[in-house]
Amino acid sequence: MNKFARKGADRMSAVLDRARDYAAPLTATPETVPVSLIDANPDQPRRHFDDAALQDLARSIEAQGVLQPILVRPVGGRYQIVFGERRFRAAVRAGLTTMPAMVKAVADADVPVVAALENLQRHDLNRFEQVRAKVQLTAEVLGLRPDEVPAHLKRLRAQPDEHAEDVQAVERLFGQLGGEQWRSFVVNGLPVLDLPDPMRSAVESGGLAYSKALLIGRAPAEHHRALVRDTLAQGWTQLELQRQIKLLLSPAPSLDAVAALKRRLTARRLAQLTAEQRQEAERLMRALQNLLD
Repeated sequence: MNKFARKGADRMSAVLDRARDYAAPLTATPETVPVSLIDANPDQPRRHFDDAALQDLARSIEAQGVLQPILVRPVGGRYQIVFGERRFRAAVRAGLTTMPAMVKAVADADVPVVAALENLQRHDLNRFEQVRAKVQLTAEVLGLRPDEVPAHLKRLRAQPDEHAEDVQAVERLFGQLGGEQWRSFVVNGLPVLDLPDPMRSAVESGGLAYSKALLIGRAPAEHHRALVRDTLAQGWTQLELQRQIKLLLSPAPSLDAVAALKRRLTARRLAQLTAEQRQEAERLMRALQNLLD
């Protein structure tokens, strides 16, 4: 293993142990910290906080208080969140002036790693946040900058024998994280970072599923914004979105074909359809009307 991968793997083992200690049920007595002295971590992996879920948590905190303290570190007379920003935001909404927090001196270099590890234990991260967190951890293991990770992982996948030490380090990391393997991550995860707007911003905000963003990316660029807008507004399923994109890619009907369809589209002809056929015809007409509006 090269010196960067070895150092990264050794350091990752130490940080993993500390992060597990942080995330485990806390037995020490937390401190009571004024919320006015707590600052968010600007580099934390989670970028989107669902408003409805925050409101639910705020109501729970109003009724029961903060059941699990957050982790903060002292920074210049104030406290910076290492993890627990969602609880902090909900506590502010609930009107709390103080909240329980474990105060630990976490080094600058450890903060993004510990935050990424802790966030990956959550099940409500969107795909963009998951990918960012895993890129951050891979950068730590390999001694790279996060922006260097995607290209390097692609090299590892294409030429594993030429980078055997790095492959071992990455396999070890993803094995510890659980879930998807690193090769699958290269194919199915990293592309989220290259999504063009508006798909990227919609995925990053948590509004659009990654799988739907990839579908929209197959349509001509001039339709991306409208497809994102309509998918969110209409709540289209994967199948419905596929149908809409197929319509966009189909050749435009000739004027003769449009005229022929208008002649056949009568109340009498619709009445002859089965209930299922009428339902499908009505759906198609609504979709056509939405496209024309």
